[in-house]
Formats: sequence, C-alpha cells, structure tokens
Amino acid sequence: MQDGTFELMEMIKQATGISLTEEKVYLLESRLSDILSDYNLSDFGQLSKKFKESSDQEFREKVIERVTTHETRFFRDESIFGAILERIIPEILERKQQKDSKIKIWSAACSTGQEPYSIAISIHERYPQLFRNISIIATDIAKDTIERAKSGIYSAFEIGRGLSDIHLAKYFDPFSKGLYRVNDEIRSIIEFKQHNLIYDPYPSNCDLILCRNVSYYFDHLERKNLFNKMEKALDQDSFLILGSAESISEYSKNFIIREFGLCRFYELNPSNFTLFIKGA
Repeated sequence: MQDGTFELMEMIKQATGISLTEEKVYLLESRLSDILSDYNLSDFGQLSKKFKESSDQEFREKVIERVTTHETRFFRDESIFGAILERIIPEILERKQQKDSKIKIWSAACSTGQEPYSIAISIHERYPQLFRNISIIATDIAKDTIERAKSGIYSAFEIGRGLSDIHLAKYFDPFSKGLYRVNDEIRSIIEFKQHNLIYDPYPSNCDLILCRNVSYYFDHLERKNLFNKMEKALDQDSFLILGSAESISEYSKNFIIREFGLCRFYELNPSNFTLFIKGA
C-alpha cells in the first residue's frame, strides 16, 4: 500500500473514527476518484495533504460524504420497530409516571433520515395521544446527507424501499414529479443536526438511542469511547439499539441484554447487575 493511501486512511480515521484496512482500499478508489479529478489531484497523497492542510471546508465535507456509508431504507429491520412500540416505549412511560412524560430519542448516524421518520410514523400510528410528547434528535456526520434528511424529500424508488402505500398516503405529500415529502406533522418532532460522534458533544438524558451499524467501522479504542459516551448520554433505565452484528457487552457491564422477537436491545442498568432476559 502506498504511503499516500495510508496517510489518507489515517486522516479519515482522525476525522470520522472510521478505521479502514488494506482490504478496504478499493472503497477509497471507487468513492474518491471523482474528487481527485475535480480538484486536479494526482493521487491519495495529494488528497491527504489537502484534506489535512486546506481551509476549504467544502472539500473536507465532500471527502467525508464519500467515505461514509449511507445505506438505509424506511422501516429497516421491522422487528426493531415492534420492540420500540411494544416494549421500550411502554417501559419508558411506566418509569416516567411521576415525572415529565416527554420522551427523548436520538437517531445517531441517521443517514438520509429514513430511520427517524420511520420512528415518528410508527409512534404516531401506535400512540397518537403521545406523539406531541416525543422529541427525536437525528444526526449524521455528513453535511449534505443531513440536509437531505431535513428536507424530507424522497424519490419513488426510496419510498418503495420499506414504505407501505398506506403510510405513503397518510404521511407524505406529493412534492414534484416522482418526489414525495414527509408531511409537516411528522417533521415537526424531529430536529436534524450535523454531528461527529468522535468530537462533538452528545445529547443528554436520552430515553432511547439508536446507533445502528456504526461501531463496527471503528477500531477497538474508538468503539470503547463511542459506547462510553453513549452510556453517559442515556437517562437511567433507558435503552440502546445497535445493529444486529454489534454488541456493547464487551465494552460495558452496565447494560441488561433484552430481546423482543428478533430484536436484541440493551437497557442501561445503573445497579450494575447483568442479566439476559430472553423474550422480555
């Protein structure tokens, strides 16, 4: 591997936390070739130097946009939404009986927004009386991606990936030919922000955090730091949902593993008593 490629991988890791190996060099080649051409850069060494030394924020944003993964769709992994509606929200409400009934949800690394919109739609369907007490923070590292999410505008192809005709008719408005926009009511409870999981401050007192399919791009140390900050961002007896191939158990003993159907999730347990509750 050339020195310039190694330097670029280190720059990306420092900026985003994403740890790339030699086996993933092809991703750089496929995703950054147009940037090399657009900026008249001959190789990754020059790209790395410009990324490190340039004050051109637009250039840096373009590189980050290209190297981060934005695969998502509406209601991705349906079992997760069943767990949120049938287990997590009822338990949050039970805990908050004598307190503020507002529920704070953070969709971290939300990509183009399908996850937070799916959460809002599912809560509106199941708990319409609760909807106005829900606050969703949705964040992503890439500026253009979070701006797209904030717009709430999706193509027919994106709509067709996971969204039912009933949800389309009820929660989306035609925007222009072949495009649809999430309606104002659903958008009103979601705040979109650009956010770097490595460097930026985390929200506090969250009742539920979703950070799916992110940690496995980080190395062991950054993963440990990520989960430590996630734990601090949660309120007592609150919940964390990761991707199906991810686990926090190696990094913290303060969570109870829970299951609902095919969904595995974690409950922050301040008593430090670990337990596996199957089907609970």
